[in-house]
Amino acid sequence: MYRETLKRKAALLVLAGAFLLFLIAGEQDRFGADGEMQEPQEAERLEISADDTEGEEQVLPQESWSLPGADAQIRVLLLSDSGSIYHESKELDREYPGTLDFYEENAGWVIVNEVPLEEYLRLVVPSEMPSGWAAEALKAQAVCARTYAVWQMQDYAYPEYEAHVDDSTSYQVYGSIDSQETTDAAVEATAGQILLYGDSPVKAYYFATSCGVTTDENIWEDGDSSLTPYIAGINVGESERVLDLTDEETFAKFIRSKRAGDLEISEPWYRWSAYVSLEQIQKNVEKWIQIRSAKSEQGILLEDGDDYVPTTRESIGAIKRAEIIGRNTGGVALGLLLEGTEGTLKIQYEYNIRLMLGVPGGAVHKNDGTDVSGGDLLPSGYFVLEEVFEDGVLSGYQIYGGGYGHGAGMSQNGARLLAEQGADYEEILNYFYTDVRLAILE
Repeated sequence: MYRETLKRKAALLVLAGAFLLFLIAGEQDRFGADGEMQEPQEAERLEISADDTEGEEQVLPQESWSLPGADAQIRVLLLSDSGSIYHESKELDREYPGTLDFYEENAGWVIVNEVPLEEYLRLVVPSEMPSGWAAEALKAQAVCARTYAVWQMQDYAYPEYEAHVDDSTSYQVYGSIDSQETTDAAVEATAGQILLYGDSPVKAYYFATSCGVTTDENIWEDGDSSLTPYIAGINVGESERVLDLTDEETFAKFIRSKRAGDLEISEPWYRWSAYVSLEQIQKNVEKWIQIRSAKSEQGILLEDGDDYVPTTRESIGAIKRAEIIGRNTGGVALGLLLEGTEGTLKIQYEYNIRLMLGVPGGAVHKNDGTDVSGGDLLPSGYFVLEEVFEDGVLSGYQIYGGGYGHGAGMSQNGARLLAEQGADYEEILNYFYTDVRLAILE
């Protein structure tokens, strides 16, 4: 759709250029017969009023959505600096719009901010996308953030406190940056607008940077791509053919090269590499195995005969080998085997896999030639492993990867680039989400 729009815009530019040449030909030539430039003549000044500089009147979506309404309030559980739901006191280090509800528990205070949805977005959009980016990208982000919030407001993430979401990356970052003029403008310009598919708001997932493709929501334990066909694996660029990257050899060839025409080919996180030692993988397992087992029922499984079962183990000993055993749409890793001296783990779903292969304190080499310090989480689940030997003994793996974030839904850097190329926010949204439409909250 976006490419067809560009063609129409290009045709209009050609016609406009031809008309301009016609007008110029009818005026006195500014150059003499000898080719010397003549002195410019005083031209008639065109007076432009402030009203004339305003853009065209915004066209609002024709369809409306009633639950929740335009005046809806979202309830946000505020996490402490440590990530806990409990605060030592009722004092906060910043002010919040709306009202604050305090719940005193044995472990501390639980604080919930009840705030109008549009005010909530004023603190979400700048926290999730740089305020200096193109206006149409910011508008696309505002619609995504509003839609995702509306989808979350169908239920409570923390029912005991009637909180729909918390303020972390588990939902949407809220309040890490104060509201900004440009992001406020994006929220206002799209006021009340959400994305629908069929008869429902969509799960408007977004992430930072693509590796040239996106994936579907089967990357998560509770994901079911049959229920969210609007989130599909697409090429993010000029290529019309979506490759089957679930095959290991095909994906390895893809991720270890750069594909001409990929929209984000020049972005720092389009490609990256890092080294992880077997010793570091063992540390990762011992740090995360019980935490993730508690949160992901089928994500951390221990080999038991011919089966793999949930485990409460603290370790599987020294790591001997790692192997990717499954890939989802777009090639993102979906299964990882870790063989240890005391057992073998099957790690499922991209987030768990990224934790087990994280390189905290290690170097990650980016597409732009710079190195950054790695963290607990690999930049993305789009990667391959290459064995590294020392004195003939496997010591670890060189990881070749691409993209930043989970890779499902809208790429934020991709949205920025499309906006810089002339796409409006509706075109951007239709680029990343399939068969969706805009509606407005009543």
